[in-house]
Amino acid sequence: MLPNHAGCWEVTVGLGIILGYMGLLYFGAIIAPNVGLAGHLMVQVPASLLEWAHAPGYGMLAIILMRGLQSRAWPRTYALPVAAAAAFVFGLWTEVFQGSVQGREASVDDLVTDALGIGLAMIAMLSETLRSRIAAICFSCRRRCQSL
Repeated sequence: MLPNHAGCWEVTVGLGIILGYMGLLYFGAIIAPNVGLAGHLMVQVPASLLEWAHAPGYGMLAIILMRGLQSRAWPRTYALPVAAAAAFVFGLWTEVFQGSVQGREASVDDLVTDALGIGLAMIAMLSETLRSRIAAICFSCRRRCQSL
């Protein structure tokens, strides 16, 4: 029997997406204000928008990490906290590196915003699980009632 190369391809693509997204987040953390094109564009964006961009950015990271773990047959009950923790640690790591960039500083507020985004993403994933379980129970109840 031939080995299944399609599954290997899916894992490679999934890992590439995760690492690419993490690279974008890291790049955003190390942009120096008024240095290069990205730095000049960054100073044109209101600071409050840059601060709140952490929440969806790291929430999305947690979701794609969780989906990546689930694609490797991790149950959601394990994938969810591991993905949340990994996204938070990555946020902490990028804050540390951001603190070493001239004109930027590490901020506990940014880390709290990262955690808020991660938490909201995890709540959304939990609510998806809850909705699917309730739907399965309702379907089962309807089938039982119809068979009576």
